[in-house]
Amino acid sequence: MAVWQQQIDSRITDMITRESGYPADFADALLYATVPGGKRLRPILCLAWHELFAGVDEYALDYACGIELIHSYSLVHDDMPCMDNDEYRRGKFTVHKKYGECMGLLVGDALMDLAYKYLCKPSPRCKKPPLAVTEYSNLLGGKGLICGQYYDLFGNIKDVDTLIEKVHMQKTAALISLACASGATLGVSITTEAEDSLIYSTGEDCSPIIRRDYKYLDAPCYARDFGKAFGVAFQLYDDITEYLDGENIGKTSVLNYLNLEDAKRMLNKYLNDAIKELNGYGDTSFLREFVEKFIIA
Repeated sequence: MAVWQQQIDSRITDMITRESGYPADFADALLYATVPGGKRLRPILCLAWHELFAGVDEYALDYACGIELIHSYSLVHDDMPCMDNDEYRRGKFTVHKKYGECMGLLVGDALMDLAYKYLCKPSPRCKKPPLAVTEYSNLLGGKGLICGQYYDLFGNIKDVDTLIEKVHMQKTAALISLACASGATLGVSITTEAEDSLIYSTGEDCSPIIRRDYKYLDAPCYARDFGKAFGVAFQLYDDITEYLDGENIGKTSVLNYLNLEDAKRMLNKYLNDAIKELNGYGDTSFLREFVEKFIIA
């Protein structure tokens, strides 16, 4: 993880300072929002799923960093006064507190635009982008991140099932699911060297549009389901640890609907669901150990 974290930080720095084309002072604000980052959970999961099928290369790293830029943009916008109105992020002032609201809005916009540049970048072995544009548009828009934030702000959440379905499954799990599925898709495309067989629909059953007899053809669908389960678990873990640390719980915390022991059971249930999706894909020890770090007894 430490090696990948360093590579991700270094590559995002290059993307912003050398490749974005923005003025130096604006690039500084973009760097402030992205480097150093947090756990880099999403790009690391992308790379880990990729590595199950093929060695991680510069194209996989670029795609993973594109996922992280999407995550960073969402944090910048979520923190703004018109949304969650947070003053601190990762131990320092949020972007709008340091640079002003106008700059905060522009930084988020720029990060989102920069992310698409790398998410649409094909590799030499996969002439098309690893996921169709419609796929990650769905997971970021009406079936994912933005819609999840809408329900976080304006949804009338009355029970835990609605909370999981409308907020946690969309706001947190959708982006993690995207990271896992795209890593698997890019890795499998290298393994099979048959790019057109890797196009799969955005339907709920993840049925491939074109089926061929490749061992790992359905891997992106399992990766996607892994990401959904782990994404919900990660948000539950965050809710529970905030509560245990004595912090004020937010309005969409699971602890508003469940007692602590039931919340722990739900967390561990989703972690187990994620681990089940790893069966049949070789050495998944890294991903299993990664998931197990979030178990709360």
